[in-house]
Amino acid sequence: MKKQVYFIIALCSVLLTSCGVTIKQIGSINMISTRNVDPKLEYVRLTTYSGAGEKELKKTRAVSVEDAINQTVKKTPGGEMLMNVKLYLVSKGKSYYFAAEGDVYGFKGEKTSFRGFAVGDKVIVDGALNRLATIKSLKDDKTCFIETALGVIEEVKYERISKAE
Repeated sequence: MKKQVYFIIALCSVLLTSCGVTIKQIGSINMISTRNVDPKLEYVRLTTYSGAGEKELKKTRAVSVEDAINQTVKKTPGGEMLMNVKLYLVSKGKSYYFAAEGDVYGFKGEKTSFRGFAVGDKVIVDGALNRLATIKSLKDDKTCFIETALGVIEEVKYERISKAE
């Protein structure tokens, strides 16, 4: 009886460890971009280690290196390219995905816009006219920071705001 219990425990351990997510670094690159980079322009570092962290790497669904780079760059408003890049192969069962992490470089300034919104835009929150606000900062591809009429700074999702006329 004890042998059967040990066998079942060992079998379950093997199954659980083989079904997990494994992350393997497959390369390290100095600079990479899927867009044309103009050598005459001066780029600035917008974020460091974007796409880093085991949790972010496990969430990837990029089926190519190009998709992984685009996903990482697009998370940062104004992002154009990655520098100091690490590429990963993420295996989830029988599926394989790619992930990229690195420093995002691009243009920083008032012309930076994301999802149609730019810093300084007047917006309406949740469609309520009494909830007028101003965008103070574009955080990433999901949220931005707004300042309400009362001077309160809030982080909101882009889906909750619309441009005020």
